[in-house]
Amino acid sequence: MGGEPSDRLRLEYRTDDGVAVVDVDGEIDVFTCGMLRDRLLALVDEGHSSLVVNLAKVGFIDSTGLGVLVGVWRRLRPVDGVLALAAPTGQVRGVLDTTGLTKPLSIYQSTAEAVQACRPAG
Repeated sequence: MGGEPSDRLRLEYRTDDGVAVVDVDGEIDVFTCGMLRDRLLALVDEGHSSLVVNLAKVGFIDSTGLGVLVGVWRRLRPVDGVLALAAPTGQVRGVLDTTGLTKPLSIYQSTAEAVQACRPAG
């Protein structure tokens, strides 16, 4: 472990059909969660109300990472925004199940499904 947060977590951003998609690769923990939080909140501040977080390459998430996701979800709710989690790995899905976050958060098997669910109407 150790190293700079940017060595342990990589984020790539793109838009897909008007939906902001953030591909996350690495570990989301106390050392890297600030980087994820800053990127997601920057997208919200830029006016994106639909966010998909692709977790297919996340090998580990801890409570601080969950806190970031819940915080972004709460930030989007007042503007009828959507936070969708896509393709969580087994470890991530287990943590989401154990903490009960599968109920309030929208979780999809693939990024394509998540984008479809978040696509603006019209």
